[in-house]
Amino acid sequence: MRARLAHVLWIGGGPQAGKTTLSRLLAGKWDLRIYNLDWHQVREHVRRPGTAGAAFARLSMDERWAIPRPVELLERSIAVWQEGFARVLDDLLAQPDTRTIVAEGPGAFPWCVAPLLGSVRQAIFLVPTRERRDAVAARRWGAGQESRFPGIVEREHALANVSERDALLDARIVSSCAELGLRCERIDGSRDLDASLQLVEEQFAPHLPATPNV
Repeated sequence: MRARLAHVLWIGGGPQAGKTTLSRLLAGKWDLRIYNLDWHQVREHVRRPGTAGAAFARLSMDERWAIPRPVELLERSIAVWQEGFARVLDDLLAQPDTRTIVAEGPGAFPWCVAPLLGSVRQAIFLVPTRERRDAVAARRWGAGQESRFPGIVEREHALANVSERDALLDARIVSSCAELGLRCERIDGSRDLDASLQLVEEQFAPHLPATPNV
């Protein structure tokens, strides 16, 4: 499996860390293929009958986000993402290995990715500080932004629940990276996009094409 996925680079970590933005910049500069775990999870993987993802999809918005405690949200989210990770591997293995792929999303957990790595330079995990995460979430789903949790009754409570879930997930990712010897970077907003891209390029340097796509 490591040999078959040697062309895959992984950007994991907590929500609101900028993984998708950086993967797009990286892919554009180096002509990489992008695989977004969340996109496939929502549109394809959760629809499989009999899965934890399918059970989640049947819940109301309040049952998903407002009623459970944050730790329950965490364990359910991990279960759904881990279950979908097998489908992620199927998708990646079906892609040609002639072009480097950057796979990104919260579901790329360190403990899932580590066994697939031929080198620790194939993966990086980005974890936002709480202040950074809350600031991004406020811009996306704050006052006047009703697209998150449409139809939910306890919207503010749901947002607070998800924020606490994300903090718990971040802590688990940080501890897992330390245990597995994988690179984890705290994102606090002090780096601009160019500096953040440079950080990711530095990590992936041995696995990037010889010349950029510019």
